[in-house]
Amino acid sequence: MGAECTVLDYSEKQIESERIVAQREGYNIRIIRGDMTKRLPFEDGEFDLIFHPVSNCYVKEVKPIWKECFRVLKAGGILLSGVDHYINYIVDDEEKEIVNSLPFDPLTNEEQRKQLEEVDCGMQFSHSLEEQIGGQLEAGFTLLDLYEDTNGEGRLHELSIPTFLAMRAIKKVGR
Repeated sequence: MGAECTVLDYSEKQIESERIVAQREGYNIRIIRGDMTKRLPFEDGEFDLIFHPVSNCYVKEVKPIWKECFRVLKAGGILLSGVDHYINYIVDDEEKEIVNSLPFDPLTNEEQRKQLEEVDCGMQFSHSLEEQIGGQLEAGFTLLDLYEDTNGEGRLHELSIPTFLAMRAIKKVGR
């Protein structure tokens, strides 16, 4: 559609997947391997739009990420973000019992680390709505819209218990 696209990811496998899809679909993309927990390798106000998929679950601290998103967006730029509710981290695999306390932090809780290792899904961390929504507001964003969704399957889905949020925020002109 004519957009200039950039992807930032830490995973070499994900970067290779981005290359393959861009080649297959016939579009150009700037691909950067980087760590979203560090200062982003972009200029202030470089982007009109950031799509931040559900990825905060892989980092312990999210507020610095929202601050960096704010920095690299142009005034009037839009942040579209998906975030995981902490609900997924408190229930067992069958989603029938509450088995974990919050925050879910495998670096400080050995039992939680063992749970992740058993299913080989990498290090993950729960984050409160205060961190996710409040962190965007603290960074300077204005929240425009919010949408809740379920896992799409499983007991929580069957009970219509939302486990994800999608948010649309703006970096207002003059900020």
